[in-house]
This record gives sequence, structure tokens and C-alpha cells, in this order.
Amino acid sequence: MNAEIEWFCHHAVREELLSAEQCRAVADAMAEAGVEEDVRIFADAVLDNELCTDTERIQKLVEMASEESRLLGFPKDCVLGGAAGTVGAAPAADLPAATEPEPFERVEALPIEVEEPELPVEDGGLGRGWPDLGLAETLPREEARGLLTQFLEAARGVGCSDVHISAGARPFVRLNKAIHVLTRQPVITAAAAENLNLAPLSSGLREDFEKTHDLDWCYAVKDNERYRVNLMLQRLGVAGSYRIIDGRIRSIRELGFPDPEIIEKLTTYHQGLILVTGPAGCGKSTTLAALIDLINRNRKDHIITIEDPIEVVHRPKSCNVTQREIGRHTRSFSNALRAALREDPDIIVIGELRDLETIEMAIRAAETGHLVIGTLHTGDASSTMDRILDVFPPGQQAQVRSMAAESLKGVICQQLLPNKDGDGLALAVEIMLGTLAVSNIIREGDTFQLPSVIQTSYNIGMRLLEQSVFDLYEKGQLSYEQASPKIRNPDLLHQMQASEARRMAAEQGGPEKKKRRWF
Repeated sequence: MNAEIEWFCHHAVREELLSAEQCRAVADAMAEAGVEEDVRIFADAVLDNELCTDTERIQKLVEMASEESRLLGFPKDCVLGGAAGTVGAAPAADLPAATEPEPFERVEALPIEVEEPELPVEDGGLGRGWPDLGLAETLPREEARGLLTQFLEAARGVGCSDVHISAGARPFVRLNKAIHVLTRQPVITAAAAENLNLAPLSSGLREDFEKTHDLDWCYAVKDNERYRVNLMLQRLGVAGSYRIIDGRIRSIRELGFPDPEIIEKLTTYHQGLILVTGPAGCGKSTTLAALIDLINRNRKDHIITIEDPIEVVHRPKSCNVTQREIGRHTRSFSNALRAALREDPDIIVIGELRDLETIEMAIRAAETGHLVIGTLHTGDASSTMDRILDVFPPGQQAQVRSMAAESLKGVICQQLLPNKDGDGLALAVEIMLGTLAVSNIIREGDTFQLPSVIQTSYNIGMRLLEQSVFDLYEKGQLSYEQASPKIRNPDLLHQMQASEARRMAAEQGGPEKKKRRWF
């Protein structure tokens, strides 16, 4: 058998997906049927005869076998007999009954020539000209680090938000919320993945990773070229996820907020609590950086940030900026926050409100004359307040509700949605301000009433997330199919349906054309 099939069998036996006897029996059946020696036909026979049911892994082995045979020739330990291309199988009589050629009669029905379609090439040539990560397996550490940096710079250059480099798979990137597999890159071996992902680590960070098999850190090539990194050990080897941090701090107006002056006004308070919330990858860190930069330019105060890790570097402008990183400069958010209260801060920025102690200290700091800005992974304003309050024991909740009601200045909930054309992102936001009505609802614990208060306070700058999505649809940034699943308000849906009907009628040449099924 050829080198591709040998590599396929080599990995299948090592991973205990197939036995050597089963591999030889398939090879014998193919030879007797006169079937072409093709690794894809071999894999189809394995699946057709239910020798292995892990279809996804079998397909991965096919890709790996093709690449390794091209680069390395035959494996050292050949299951089927080596480079001569002969099947080194035991006599049929010596095989167990389950691996006799009889179960493989279906192989004869396979076509002589089976061509699998090539993997799709990325739209717009994504990945073209990027450095080949397959070269990393034998590179010295510094050269592997340089290769990784070049690859990350290439991803940054086309606007990707995330890069994933994982053993046993091709690298892939996230662009405008969509995943793109870089099919021009080879499947990364375990040795290459380890060499690439661990190359930038100091000896201390490498020791931490070897102990825990997980590591969060920031890879700083330059101050304006930083990457938030998570390394982990998975079944096939080391994997790294790289979040590309924008090198330029954008203003609130550049980010696409519908009423930027409302957000800017929040930074003028000298005490209180501001929360920036949303799911992972929704731009919370970018908004946080814009708020800090606005304060840094327009006020004369002391800003202390507590981050895990430090993402955007803020150089002092009109303010003194002290940035601390969990793990490097302090043990935890709560420890750093406790210390910050003795460090004469005016503004305290907390990268994430994770636990009861951190949330309690943040609320107390906001009560005692500091402006506190923090982030949470919540989807809207009411769930944000529920998350803040529900971490406390029942006996403390009445007191905490009263403290939060007094200190809350605003909640900014945001989501990034792919735009209608698929070539960018649109920002949808929910904004709640700490008005008297909002404070009373929080104090009484009736957070379910917050959406109605936000809806009726549109004229002072508040808005619900679904109103923001509707506005994006009206501006043409989102299609009806993108916007409608995110809207539950029947009045907004009816307006969208009427608008869509008019648009369809105009496109089709008149109102007599068939309408959509929602009427």
C-alpha cells in the first residue's frame, strides 16, 4: 500500500481506533477487488464496515496522512509492509474470524476512482501569503517565536479578532464573528503546536503552564501590538487562543454608540458605579479602554486599573494611570481592590466582577467617593442587576440593594452583530441610567420592571437592546432575517414586517407580487 494509507493505519492503530489486523484485512480486500490504493477509499471502507464510528476523527486522519506522506514519505513503523507497497499481512487463516475478508465484500462495489472535493479556499484569499506554521516543528525557540509573531501580524492586518493554533488541526481565525479555517496551512503536529505556543513564554510562565496545563497571559510584541492569550493542553497536544487587541484606542463616537454624549457624560461623575456588560467577544474591553482614555484626557485624577491580563496600555495624559495585572502585580481582584482603597484613587477600573468579595468591595468603593467601572458577562440591564444582587446571601440582599440603588450611575450592555453585507460588525446596545425610577426599582428588588422603565425613558438616552437592533435594521445595517429573531416587541416586529413588505414590493415591481407568509 502507498505511504498515505500507511500513515493512516499508523495513526489509527496508535490511537486505538483500529487494530493492525483490521487495517491489513481492509488492505487485503482492496487488493483482491482491484481497487485503487487511495487513502479516502480505505477510510470509506473502514466506515462502511463499521470498524470505527468516529467519522470526524477518521477524516482528520485522512488529512494528516496526506500531508505526512508528502513531507515524510513512509512512516518508520509500517503496519502494512513498508515502502515496497506490499501488504505484509498474516495469512488469512491466522486472522480472527471478525477480520476475514468476507465482511468487506462491500468494498468491491466501490467505484474504482473516487475523488474527494478539495477543501474550500477562503473567500477573498484569506491566508494567502501567510507564513507556513508547518515549519515550526524543528525551529529553534526564537525562530518559532518569530514565525508565530509574523502569523499573528498577518491576522491583525486583515482585521481578524481571534487566532487559534491547535495540535491536530489547521489553524483557524475569527473574522467578523465567522470562523475561517486556513486551508492553505498544513495540519499542525503536536510538536509544532507546542513549539509555537510555548516559544514566547518566560521560564516562569512555562513552569506555571506545565503545572496547571492552563495559562492566561498577554503576549506583548510592542505596546500597540498585544495579544490576550489562553494556552491549554488538550487531547492532541497544546492549543493556543489569541485575542488580537486593537493597537489604537478608539473614541466613544468611533465605536458606533447611538448617543455617544450619554456615554461620555457617565465619565464626568466623581463617584458611583458604571457597568459595561455583554457576552464574550462583544467589545467590552474596547469600550472600557475608550472610557479610560476619555477620563485620562479630560480629568486630573488618579486612575487605578485591575486587569487579567493588562490588554491596552494607557500612558498618563492629564491623569496618573496605575495598571496592575492579576498574577504578576497582585494575587486577585479582591486583594488589589482592597489595596487600591489605600492608594488614593479617584477612579477604579475592575477588569471583571467575578465573585462576591470583589462585587461587595466595588459597591462599597462606589459609595465611599470613588468612581468604579467594571465589566460583567450579562446580556441586558435587568440580568446585570440580578447577577450583582444574587451573589449575596439572603440576609445581606436588602442592604446591598439599597447600596447599589444609591451608587449605580449607568449600565451599558452591548453586542456585536455581523452586518448585512458580512464585511463588518454593527454595535447593538442597551443603556440604563441611574435615574430615580431605576433606583427605586432596584431598592425594592423588582428588577423585572426595569425593561419597561428603560423603554419609557428613551427620550433621556435609555434604550433597550431590541430597540437598538430595530434602529440598526432601519438604517440598513442589519437584514430582516438578522434582526427579527432578536426582537420580541410586537409593535417593532409589525413595523419591520410592514417595512420589509414595502421593500419587497419595490424590488418586485409592485404591490401585487406575492407577500411573505407572515401576513
